[in-house]
Amino acid sequence: MLDVNWILFLVTALTINAIPGADVIYVTSNYHRIGWKAAASSAIGLAIGYYFYVFITWAGITSILMSLPALYTIIQTAGALYLIWMGYNIYRSKPSEITTSSEKNDRDINRKKSSSYLLNGLLISILNPKVGIFFVSFFPQFVHQNSPDYLLLVLGTIFCIGATFFNILYCLITAQLKRISPEKTNFILGRIPGLILIILGVMMILESIKSII
Repeated sequence: MLDVNWILFLVTALTINAIPGADVIYVTSNYHRIGWKAAASSAIGLAIGYYFYVFITWAGITSILMSLPALYTIIQTAGALYLIWMGYNIYRSKPSEITTSSEKNDRDINRKKSSSYLLNGLLISILNPKVGIFFVSFFPQFVHQNSPDYLLLVLGTIFCIGATFFNILYCLITAQLKRISPEKTNFILGRIPGLILIILGVMMILESIKSII
């Protein structure tokens, strides 16, 4: 029998994943502006990034990252700048690019664009070292000394699946809101997500500067 409190882990993981963050904002914004293929590609990219940190946590590499403040700051700053850049691109999207006809956009999007959304999602995850720090502090609470070596990978996989589920769930909620009130949804999702990503990026940069000072 696996030495882990599955119920406690599942409840905690689902609660954490249900809280919208930069990843949810990115995925839902891409769904709103482009369509389902862009949203799915973004969610997959984010999931790969999550699992990257699950793997390096399992391998013990995250502990090395925590012991090198300069490297941590560099990665965090790069992630913050990338987040600001993504937010700016979303914010400057022209109104004509924002449409409620996601099916039409899904037909128009090509494989190259899908790959770019996947890559952007991957970079958003990987360039956020807080994900790794969170994992290294979260998973040990459910993985004990006598647990199988693979247990952390199993829990990490479940966590990543949960995160992807909620990313898609928020897209479904967005789709319903667009049907109920398309004009209001266009206004809210047309500019606000970009501003939020920019603000989050600026906050990360300020945090990096504070850690140096």
